[in-house]
Amino acid sequence: MTHFFNFVLNEAPILKHTIVLLLFVFSGHFVQTQPCKFFFFRKSVDVSQDKVCNDLLLNDLQFIKKKLEEVHPSLYLYCSKESFDSAYNATLLALNKPYTIYDFSLLVSDWLSLLHDSHTFLPPKNLVQYKSKGRHSYPFRLCEIDNKLFVTESWRSRLPQGAELIDFDKVSISKTIERSLRMSPIEGNVYEAQKEFSISQLGSLLNVSSTTNKKRIKYSLPGKDTVTAIISPPIFWRSKAGNKLNVPKKELCLNIYDTTAHLVIHSFSPKSYKKFKLELTRIFEEIKTKNIQHLIIDLRDNLGGYVALEEYLMLLIAKNTSSFKAAYIYKRSAHDRFSTLSIQQRWQFKQLAKRPYSSDALRKELAFFYSPYGTIDTILITTQLKNKIIDSYSNKCTLLTNGLSMSASANFAAWFRTVDRGQIVGTPCMGTLSGTFANSTVIFLPNTMLSVSISTLKITPAHLSEISLSPIVPDVIIIPTQTQLIKGIDPCIDFLLNN
Repeated sequence: MTHFFNFVLNEAPILKHTIVLLLFVFSGHFVQTQPCKFFFFRKSVDVSQDKVCNDLLLNDLQFIKKKLEEVHPSLYLYCSKESFDSAYNATLLALNKPYTIYDFSLLVSDWLSLLHDSHTFLPPKNLVQYKSKGRHSYPFRLCEIDNKLFVTESWRSRLPQGAELIDFDKVSISKTIERSLRMSPIEGNVYEAQKEFSISQLGSLLNVSSTTNKKRIKYSLPGKDTVTAIISPPIFWRSKAGNKLNVPKKELCLNIYDTTAHLVIHSFSPKSYKKFKLELTRIFEEIKTKNIQHLIIDLRDNLGGYVALEEYLMLLIAKNTSSFKAAYIYKRSAHDRFSTLSIQQRWQFKQLAKRPYSSDALRKELAFFYSPYGTIDTILITTQLKNKIIDSYSNKCTLLTNGLSMSASANFAAWFRTVDRGQIVGTPCMGTLSGTFANSTVIFLPNTMLSVSISTLKITPAHLSEISLSPIVPDVIIIPTQTQLIKGIDPCIDFLLNN
């Protein structure tokens, strides 16, 4: 039979076209007869079961491509246009039949991952928003140790911290791990951070695939029998599934152990920019007053935020460094940082830029603001790291990072390593020494109503002679043990206080 088809395709061109046409007609008829949704509301569609008509999916994919070309400042920095377009065309061809929203999300994620841009991706938290009314979801978070999954936190602590997860409501854990990885962002070639990110969101995706109200969860603890717990979690909106489980009450937290201080910065996206900056200043005054000899800056799980606050932290610990220069690559669009300014902020920006003593960079940003949509420009931004009023902390510093240290946190880690300010401890952050993309905007697809994050800015340190895709590998890699999880011991702090 194989030889016959080889003959048909190579030696009988007329028959070849006839067969291809018949196959096309047959496949088209088969596709059209499959049941699919051509209109739906988010609250009523099951992302794992209900299939959406491929015409709608094709339209959404084309919409993403259009927005990427309209908004992204450096689309082909890490990926050639030929490779990206080829993958796009392959995805178009794959959409010759209806797909579930979950499977469509995977196809889109596979395509977007070629950009190696941690700010341009399809957030998996999208999926938990569908059919949320009346759906029960049990929030919990996992980490991976030696290819096994362990609970780090769970809703109302119904799953013991440090317990090994064996089964979740008969959902295929291995399949969900693979899907979670495909839907996780990546910056450069920082695959370790991508894997850590994927495990952190695994709990949400396991809930997406679970259809029962009561969750049957099997786990084990050292030296004890395997436990099968039947948990009745709350409905989705009460459990806030997909969000952080234990949201910290404070954005900044300082713990002092004798002459060592542990400063936790949960986010660079505070509710109040001004209050955050004042509190950070007060904390550093306290550090100096108490004669702290070793400062541990903890940016684990810090997803980023304001670049200006990251740079202010640099100023507070800068040692023998006068300034930091970075190239900002902008693309003018309705989604860039200037278009999203409020009327008052836009007026203030114009007034500052027009002053006689304004910086060259600010004047260039104003010129860029007046340029037409589609304009791409690179502006050199200089941040002064010496201040007559602020006396920087100059004693020993250590930085803690993990795979969820992203955006501004990753850029801070790159600076910290470049100026050799101290040791980095933990696991690789989601960034490289070449900086990260930034200032993402969110677009909503017209048919599936999925949201897609797209970068509007690329920040690259000016001193670099070439782009690096390699991770910022910590000086000391620390991975928790099951015993530490059970006892609630922070492995990085435990290491630093005892070594």
